[in-house]
Amino acid sequence: MNNQPRPIRILLILLCSLALFAGKAKAAEDISTDSITVSLLTCSPGQEVYEYYGHSALRIIDHSKGEDIIFNYGLFSFNTPNFRWRFMRGDCQYEIGATFTLNFLAQYADRGSFVREQILNLRQSEARRLFQALIDNCQPQNRSYLYNFFYDNCATRIRDQIVRNLDGELVYTQSVTDQSLRDIVHEYSQPHPWSLFGQDLLLGAEADHQADRKSQQFAPLYLERDLSTARIKAADGTERPLVSETRMLLPEMDPKPIEPCPVTPLVCAIALLVVTAVITGLELRMKKTCWIYDLILLASQGIVGLIISFMFFFSIHPTVGSNWLILLFNPLPLLFLYPVIQGERKGRKSIYYRVATVWLFLFLVGIPLIPQQFGPEIVLLTLTLLLRSVGHVFRTR
Repeated sequence: MNNQPRPIRILLILLCSLALFAGKAKAAEDISTDSITVSLLTCSPGQEVYEYYGHSALRIIDHSKGEDIIFNYGLFSFNTPNFRWRFMRGDCQYEIGATFTLNFLAQYADRGSFVREQILNLRQSEARRLFQALIDNCQPQNRSYLYNFFYDNCATRIRDQIVRNLDGELVYTQSVTDQSLRDIVHEYSQPHPWSLFGQDLLLGAEADHQADRKSQQFAPLYLERDLSTARIKAADGTERPLVSETRMLLPEMDPKPIEPCPVTPLVCAIALLVVTAVITGLELRMKKTCWIYDLILLASQGIVGLIISFMFFFSIHPTVGSNWLILLFNPLPLLFLYPVIQGERKGRKSIYYRVATVWLFLFLVGIPLIPQQFGPEIVLLTLTLLLRSVGHVFRTR
């Protein structure tokens, strides 16, 4: 991340300082010295997997003490014991942390992301309650929470804290877009085809339901959009806008262009189908068996099936327990791998391939009826497996 030349990094930090002090000076013109200002900060997406969707944070300026602090619900550590295992299970403990605004802006300037600020139109009683709630959250016994990518993350936690401390009801005026959680995942992961393919493999049918407003707000830019026109409705019926002013603290730097990867999952799926068709055709013509190819194919199918099955049965990640791909990718190919390959080497008929032919055909024709979105790669992979099964059945007749 810190690959900017040193003079550029120094310039970025100076820009952060100017943006910070300019914002303070402007705020001080109309705000008394004993007041608190609360702002929502939204940061643009980055290039790492955990940066694809952007980030949200709360900025608190306590004018009486001269404090300018960022509260951030997105802290985690790769050094957590058994991090990979816990991540697979969905048992990810995130934390809230506080830092000085200058440090926060310098980090995102270094990354090249923009930081946009929405100053919240809160009464002082609301601002002080929210500030105290954040301080209480930072206590050692309160700072950790069970992270949930869609339903409890750095953006939704901030939204809930804002709503919880208002003197009234938050009313949204922005229309809700008709889309699913998978649609939003595709929107942000599109420049990264392999990451997108991996997420699609694991997300189940629940991710394809139409997402309501609160569900869509897991994405920080969606939360920012909704709050920009939201209003606070008091008990007496009076209303006021939630956001009083929006301004850029950091402009977006020219990002390093992402070189399109020519070897995408779709290209690989097409190539695999073509290679499979050629090998199967040669086998039928020469009356020989390329059992090594089947060994690789079945082992790969089974290994992917192990991952999907583990997520399906044991993970608490959202939506993975409704994944219909378990019908295609499961550990059964690994269980039957040895007898199937032994049978191929000896030229025997295989019950496995006969059952697989019927099963894969039913899955392929049933895709339009399954309440889950499948990409073209899945269709091509199903055709590849079906072709091998059909080829074996014909070859051993």
